[in-house]
Amino acid sequence: MKSIVIERAGGAEVLMMKEMPDLAPRYGEMIVDVAFAGVGLVDILIRRGEFRELFPFPVIPGLEVSGYVRSIGDGVEGFRIGQPVASMKLLEVGGYATQARVTPQLTVPLDALGGDLNLAEAAASIVNLTTAYFAVKQVNRMREGDTVLVHAAAGGLGSFLGQIAKQFGAGTVLGTVGSPDKIKLASSLGYDELLLRSDFVDEAKRIAGAQGVDAVFDPVGGETRARSLELLKPLGQIIALGNASGGELMHPTNDIWLGNQNIAGFNLGAYAAYDPVAVGRAARDALQLLASGEVRAEVQGIYPMENASEAHRLLESGRTTGKLVLQMS
Repeated sequence: MKSIVIERAGGAEVLMMKEMPDLAPRYGEMIVDVAFAGVGLVDILIRRGEFRELFPFPVIPGLEVSGYVRSIGDGVEGFRIGQPVASMKLLEVGGYATQARVTPQLTVPLDALGGDLNLAEAAASIVNLTTAYFAVKQVNRMREGDTVLVHAAAGGLGSFLGQIAKQFGAGTVLGTVGSPDKIKLASSLGYDELLLRSDFVDEAKRIAGAQGVDAVFDPVGGETRARSLELLKPLGQIIALGNASGGELMHPTNDIWLGNQNIAGFNLGAYAAYDPVAVGRAARDALQLLASGEVRAEVQGIYPMENASEAHRLLESGRTTGKLVLQMS
């Protein structure tokens, strides 16, 4: 099989194409012939060496794939050879290859969903859409009519959070973006209005009113998260979904206590290690919304696997909207 391997920390130039032995399934696993693999921020962080303790070098990055079942190990039921699937490789990565080892609990049979969902959209969506679905439904437990703010609203995760919030009954859904050219995407991504992140507090108060918002979904972190506390209603919640800014701020617990606020965290990979069945169920439900057309995927670009470094550079530039994918075959 062909794979993209990272042997040392560095820039996009360290992504190297290599031939490796074909995979054979172990007990409770399947092997998938990969058609597409999603490109995400975690892949970049792995490449930079920021997750070296979890994923030591050499490593094949890639958290999400789609393709066709190649072989099935003992103990696996409910799948067949040649079946189209999408799968999350949250616990061991390895998606940037023409073959991937997957677990059935985190794999969704696409032909069981009905509707019209292609393999590229499935690979682009499964991790971010499942994260959005779980964060809105299980972590925040959104109520009908809630006012919501989403940071990085035009990114891979943010492009789903606004739509999923609307699916679960949010009244007003606001989002922040890093550049003015992304504001025009508001309606296509489920947002009532998009705001520049540089001035989001005053603008959000103007729209939502002095009381503020019920929930903030934040994959950015740092100063953005700290300023978001100014917007929360009493009993409002910040859901921390990442730390793309790289900034780390301590939040005074007395302020959170006296303000009747709360900050919750959600990481899909860590939760999948705890309860893969629940995460797999959420993935099926989330992809069902995509297959039925109730939510839409924003795929900005599809790159041949040999151009993975180009996709990494574009994602790092901050100029993307939606998701990038690699075509592996």
